[in-house]
Parts: sequence; C-alpha cells; structure tokens
Amino acid sequence: MASGSKLRARLAPYLFVAPNVLFFTTFVAVPAVYGFWLSLFTTSPYRPTRFVGLGNFEALAHDDLFWRAVRNTVTFVVGDVALVVALAVAIGMLLNRSVRGRGFFRSAFFYPVLLSPVVVAIAWQWILNNRFGALNNALRWLGMRPVPWLLDASWAMTWVILVHTWATVGFFALIVLAGLQSIPPVLYEAASVDGATPLRRARHITLPLLAPSVLTVLILSLIHAFEIFDYVYVMTGGGPGFATLMMVQYIYRAGFELDQFGLAAAGSLVLFVIILALTALQFVMGRLVEAV
Repeated sequence: MASGSKLRARLAPYLFVAPNVLFFTTFVAVPAVYGFWLSLFTTSPYRPTRFVGLGNFEALAHDDLFWRAVRNTVTFVVGDVALVVALAVAIGMLLNRSVRGRGFFRSAFFYPVLLSPVVVAIAWQWILNNRFGALNNALRWLGMRPVPWLLDASWAMTWVILVHTWATVGFFALIVLAGLQSIPPVLYEAASVDGATPLRRARHITLPLLAPSVLTVLILSLIHAFEIFDYVYVMTGGGPGFATLMMVQYIYRAGFELDQFGLAAAGSLVLFVIILALTALQFVMGRLVEAV
C-alpha cells in the first residue's frame, strides 16, 4: 500500500506536465522537425518528391523576390519597432499620471489589441480606399486631391507600419505602465527631500528602473514585427507589385500558391533562425540588465 502511494507521488508531476508536453510535441516539435526535413526536398502535387539537400536554400539565396521580401521586412521592422517603443514609453508615462478619466484612456489605448487583425485591416482598408475612403473624402471636402494611399508603394508601406503600430502599441504600453508602477514611490520622495529636480529624478530613478521593461518591449515588438502577415495580406496583399511583400507572405506564397513546399520550408527555417537569434539576444541582454 505504501509502495503504491510512493509510486503515485512520483508519477504525479509527470502526469501534470504530460498534457503540455503532448501539445508541444504535436503542434510544435513534430511540425518543426517535419519542416526541416521538407526543406531538403522539392515537393509538388504534380511531380515526385526529390531530395535536393541544401538546394532550396541556394534557390532562396538567388531569388530576387526573397531578398525583396527580406528588405521589405527589415524596413517594416525598423519603422514599426521604433514607433512602438517610443509611443509605448510615452503612453505608459502619460497613463501613469493622475489625470481625470485615466481608466477610460487605458481602455481606449488597449482596445485595438482586442480586435481581430483581419477586422482591423479591413476597417483601415475602407478608410484608406482611393474612391470612397473616409480619409480621401475628407481631403476632397478640404478641396485637396485624393491620394492613392494603398496603391502607391511608399504610402502603402507607411500605412502598413502605422496601422500595425496603432493596433499593437496598447499592449506594449501596459508593459511600460506596469514597469513604472513597480518603482517604489519612496525613492521619488527621498530624491525630492534631497532637492533633486524632475529631470534628475527621471535620469537617476525612472530610466534605470524602467530599462528592463523597455528591453522587454523592444525584443517582443521585434519578434512580433518579423512575424507580420495578416495585417499586410488583408490591407495590400503584398502590393502594389511586391512593395509590401513580407517574409511570411513570401513563405505562404511559395507553399500555397506556387506549390513549392520545400522552398517554403527553407524560408521558414531562415525566419526561425532570425527569431531564435532575437530570443537569445533577449535572454543575454536580460541577464546583463539584471547584473547592472
């Protein structure tokens, strides 16, 4: 009887983690291994599968469209992350102040995060429509010429960045707000007693103690930006031309539109390595910030 109780006690931890391990293995580990295996073959419903080794990666290296998608993704990531970090810090500091209606403003900034990306993209597609969009109607009412916001390459990339920033910055602002509220008020009170100016309090108290939160926002927004797909796919479809084609849409196009699943798997591995490197960077920088 006693040995049965000991056996159940030993098995209990494994039984608790078993569902998560099964879920991770089924939906993450197995598809990842299969994706790596698939990247070594050319596959198509119309041709027999053929082993090509690193041929798909070589094809990526010589594919101008892939490098166009990489450049577009880097442009998007730089613009999106810069805006998200700057606005998240600004909004977080504003929401941390004692202002009337603070709860309403917190909800207003966070509300877009709750919306489906597809709904957000369709709504902005209507607003920016060249013929009947609200923004161009406002320009006509002011006597100005309408602008083809999503049909011009430079404007399309700009609006994709702005819409994605608007839809996601509320989440990152809450991270900054949580970091600000974790700073003990007694530090500011002691600094005020010592005669420190608001600028010196911000420099020597707020910024150092807020750095881990800002670092988290930076790394998470970087990873989130590299995974961009749904907003762009619905708003522009990667156009005009390939002006807003991102890496994830390149992978989707190779797999589901061109039936080149091996090439799509190779592109997925390249994106996986980039995101893995960013995750490792977050880990290392987090340790460095903790050590300071």
